[in-house]
Amino acid sequence: MSPYLAAWILWIGMFLAIELPAVFNRQKDDTFSELVWSVFAIRGKPVGWQVRRLALIAGLGWLVAHFLTGGAV
Repeated sequence: MSPYLAAWILWIGMFLAIELPAVFNRQKDDTFSELVWSVFAIRGKPVGWQVRRLALIAGLGWLVAHFLTGGAV
C-alpha cells in the first residue's frame, strides 16, 4: 500500500469519525453539508451570496470535469 493511499484512507476515516456522530445527534449546523450550506450561503441571501455560490459552482464544475476527463482539466 502506498503512503498516499494510506493517507487517503486515514483522511476518509477521520471524516467519517466526525460526520457520523454529527448526522445522528440531530443538532443544527454540525454536519459537513450544513457547513457547506452556511459557508456558501445556500440558505438565505447574506452579503456576498452571489460570489459564494459562484465559487461553489465553479469548484464543483472543475471537480466533475477533472474526474470525467481523467485529470486533463
